[in-house]
Amino acid sequence: MTVRFIERRGAVLTPSGLACLAGVPTVNITSGCAHGCAYCYARGYSRYPGEDTVLVYRDTAARVAREMARKRRPPHAVYFCPSCDAFQPVSAVLELSYQSMAAILDAGVGVEFVTKGAIPDRFLDLFSRHSGRVSAQVGLTTLDDGLRTVLESGAASVAERLRSILRLKAVGVSVSVRADPLIYGVTDSDSSLAALMAACRERGVRDVAVSYLFIRPAIASSLKRHVADRSLVERILAPYAQGRRFALRGGAGGGLALPEAIRRAGFERMKQLAAGHGLEIHVCGCKNADVASGRCHLVRERSEGDAGRRTQSRTGLLWESPPSP
Repeated sequence: MTVRFIERRGAVLTPSGLACLAGVPTVNITSGCAHGCAYCYARGYSRYPGEDTVLVYRDTAARVAREMARKRRPPHAVYFCPSCDAFQPVSAVLELSYQSMAAILDAGVGVEFVTKGAIPDRFLDLFSRHSGRVSAQVGLTTLDDGLRTVLESGAASVAERLRSILRLKAVGVSVSVRADPLIYGVTDSDSSLAALMAACRERGVRDVAVSYLFIRPAIASSLKRHVADRSLVERILAPYAQGRRFALRGGAGGGLALPEAIRRAGFERMKQLAAGHGLEIHVCGCKNADVASGRCHLVRERSEGDAGRRTQSRTGLLWESPPSP
């Protein structure tokens, strides 16, 4: 893995094109990710630095602190990271993630994140000092660690992620699970999903966000390069021959989705399975506008008053910088 520091062009805190993140400023610590997930959507981005390369944005934490200080009204939270992972197994990434999250929390603003990484102890110590202001989604689509190794070679093991759920909850972090992307015919069998949901229930998780994999040319190429089992690649890609083109709700690109009937039936089956485990399923409406309209729990739903603030924040009023003199 090649790790290089680069200068960031533009602001650190930026709006996301995803509707589920509307009104919440986001920050990317890197371009590229050491987890190396074969299906990663970011592989199709124009700024993707290529295989085995992580570009770390230097001075991220200092710039976050300066931008926060300039906001006319602070946001309720900042989201890490729409195009990478704050908990990559790279010391420079972890250091900048820690410094940035500490600056945000110390300013009285919440931190929300999704991760497939291992969370070091010092982050847990930080979160414990800001109980109630941290929300996490732990990415987990299967309990089969062999399959996880094939698809998410650099990410934390299944056991480590299950341990993270308990450790985060123990320090007062609100935790949900993100089963995204599920792979039709590979990770979405009743037995696989039931085992995953049972593991969630046993650890006190009540909310699970779900969506199926969508395909871009760069993702298909990556799967063919990184998955040695040709039959598995065929099982993954074959259903998309009858798929449909779609645009992500919010205007953040798109790709080729599974046929609507497959997704609709799959999500209904997941909801029925989840009900038996006392879980609530949140289907990502950004990726499934034809079958769902709700939010996928990327960020926590707030009180009614905060909901109004979120709506207003889509104009940028809650966290834009004051006009230049």
